[in-house]
Amino acid sequence: MPFQSGPVNLQQGNQAEFVVEFLDTDGNTTVPSSGTLTITFTNTSNSTDSTTIALTATNSFFTGTWSLSSTAALGLATWEATAPGITSPAASGQIRVIDRDGI
Repeated sequence: MPFQSGPVNLQQGNQAEFVVEFLDTDGNTTVPSSGTLTITFTNTSNSTDSTTIALTATNSFFTGTWSLSSTAALGLATWEATAPGITSPAASGQIRVIDRDGI
């Protein structure tokens, strides 16, 4: 079963940093040739939008940053980490885009 996370709060205009480790069916670390992160969100024009981020390999971990959160409207965004040869997302989760100015 893939890892699931969230929702994690992210203030509108900030960025989210991701660190992904891919595991095989036995739970052992595996290093695929590449990895991607897809984030789906509602933008400030009230339309569904998505962005795909190429993950960068560092040893057995893959990292990526979503810095487009200023275009995301308040609410939930979903993310999925995938890699070649993996038929379903290796990990998925939610980000709750919030506005702390009103607090």
